[in-house]
Amino acid sequence: MKPVETIVHKGKSIVIVDISGCNPDEVAQTVHEASKKISGLPPKSGLILTDVTSTVYNQATSNIIKDFSSKNTPYVKASAVVGADGLREVLLKTVAMVTKREIKPFSTRAEAMDWLATK
Repeated sequence: MKPVETIVHKGKSIVIVDISGCNPDEVAQTVHEASKKISGLPPKSGLILTDVTSTVYNQATSNIIKDFSSKNTPYVKASAVVGADGLREVLLKTVAMVTKREIKPFSTRAEAMDWLATK
């Protein structure tokens, strides 16, 4: 699977941003690619699934994710996150607060995609 790709699930296009297991440099590279794809979507239309499972969490990662989420908010209809545990869960709550949008956590990609397909 590519780090950033669009799939169709139950008739809905979902942008998957896979930063699972990434270090801060890899996170930066992947979210840069994802931002280009997401910013090309019509306003408030994007369905985004981000996988943060085992992503290295530190201040750099936190800043990258907050910036990425804030810049993409105008294009996002719904966001789901997989793998937000421990400190990654704290970051998820912070990003949701900063962007003033719901970012729903899920245990599996399948659950996240099913939820996004209802949006």
